[in-house]
Amino acid sequence: MNSSSVDNLQAAVAVTQHDRADVSWSRPFISVGIPTFRRPDTIRRAIDSVLGQDYSDWELVVSDDEGPEGETWAIVTDYARSEPRIRIIENSRGRGQVENTNNAMLACSGRWIKLLHDDDWLAPGALRTFAEVAKQHPSVAFMTSAANIIEDKRVRFRQVPKEQEAISLYSSQQCLMDLYLVRATRCLGIIPSTLLINSDVIRAGCLMRTHKEIPAGVDQLFFVDLASHGDMVAISDPLTFYDATSHPSITTSKSFREVDEVTLAVKQLNWNLIKDRNHLPPPETLLRALRVARIPMRFHQQSWLTTFLDGIQIFRPSVMKVAGWHVLNHVFAIRPRLGRVRTRRR
Repeated sequence: MNSSSVDNLQAAVAVTQHDRADVSWSRPFISVGIPTFRRPDTIRRAIDSVLGQDYSDWELVVSDDEGPEGETWAIVTDYARSEPRIRIIENSRGRGQVENTNNAMLACSGRWIKLLHDDDWLAPGALRTFAEVAKQHPSVAFMTSAANIIEDKRVRFRQVPKEQEAISLYSSQQCLMDLYLVRATRCLGIIPSTLLINSDVIRAGCLMRTHKEIPAGVDQLFFVDLASHGDMVAISDPLTFYDATSHPSITTSKSFREVDEVTLAVKQLNWNLIKDRNHLPPPETLLRALRVARIPMRFHQQSWLTTFLDGIQIFRPSVMKVAGWHVLNHVFAIRPRLGRVRTRRR
């Protein structure tokens, strides 16, 4: 039996095990899956945000990468004693973010799976909104939403214009194209905590995976894989709080050169999945345009020579065309629909 068959069987067992344990059990509409590792200081906030929702048809599955000997296990066990909808499991698939996330998703029994990282949390009313949209679009592969960004010195709140439609439907190919061109989906944020995934997609074998050329881009790779499995709904309302404060992560430990290599690898994979590539810039040209766009964020952390070499890319006609098109599209199409970002000092 191959690995995908094992994963499919494990996902099915997650549902049937409840029936054996309790004949009165009914399948929850949403399962919240939290992969965690040594975050006792933030796991309470994540769990409390689920408990504080005004929607009750959920279960919460916490997959602990440290196991029963860790402090987090005791904290979640205390929650589970008073709330039967909460379960904690040990990651049995192999240590690390990817397999711990897969372990959480495969243990979920709900019709929809809401990923939530242990340092992020849900906005009030998030599960109800996700559930209402899921009932309107039951066949989509996944949904994503905007997020409020928590930074070291400020909080960035997304504000959706009242006159704009907060929900947008993308076909699989439209989503792949949007991801490739760094459009609305990227502005919403490629963050696992914003995802609501159709459990049928997980059972079909679409799990988070590693790639030898994308060691620090597993989140982007997962979005591309999900888009290749079906349609997507984008919700402009910020339904999660994303913790972007300074703390160790795979991405932050990489150099800019390594980040660019990962970006190119993801774009090449994304490019190969798009059926109609007419008039699209190739991955190499797109990366050059992104290097120009990233100069303001990198200026104080890289050499003058590197900044100069990045900057002169704009004089390539192909890069200038991509940059001009992106600016016009963002100003006149993406920003008005997503709304402005309001900041507040912490």
